[in-house]
Amino acid sequence: MEVELKYLIEDKLAQERILQDQYLQETMQPGSYEEIHMQATYFDTAKLDLCAHKMALRVRFENGEPVATLKWGGSSENGLHVRGELNMHVSEEFAHKPDIEVFAGSDIYEEIAAAAGGKELLPLMEVEFLRRQLMVDTGRSIDVVSLDLGQVKTPQGSSDIAELEIELYSGEREDMLALGSRLAAKYNLKICDISKFQRGLALLAV
Repeated sequence: MEVELKYLIEDKLAQERILQDQYLQETMQPGSYEEIHMQATYFDTAKLDLCAHKMALRVRFENGEPVATLKWGGSSENGLHVRGELNMHVSEEFAHKPDIEVFAGSDIYEEIAAAAGGKELLPLMEVEFLRRQLMVDTGRSIDVVSLDLGQVKTPQGSSDIAELEIELYSGEREDMLALGSRLAAKYNLKICDISKFQRGLALLAV
């Protein structure tokens, strides 16, 4: 299960400064800062069967390493996104020709098989961005704070990405929400209830 807050960062100065915020620096776990180049392709059947079942399948290269991710269900309200998530390390061959059988044995397998079993998976959109992230320990929760800058790309157009995500790693959800409120007020962040994938779907008019 993935639990995270998502905000849009429209102020370019805030994009440069937010990860240097004094509170984040004071609570940051030593050595946790990293930069990750993300290049993802989302896949679906020709009839968008996964979308119809509220599922999203992506293969993302994270600093060159391919990871397959399935997301499903969940909700998003006031910037808080809660959904099922399953990650699998895969081969480069899989990245170009994904197969739902990689999820065999998981709790979600029967559902994804019912939606797309035996059907070819085709590329739907690409998402490319630089993620700069760190982990903070507030004493009540450990959260991953990520700044994402890049683009969602589809055959029908593209959309810029400038987002801050705060993902609950462990501890109290209320503490994560308090951290989000604190940063949103200080840096004039805007609540975002749509994912990068949903932004791509909007460009595709799906």
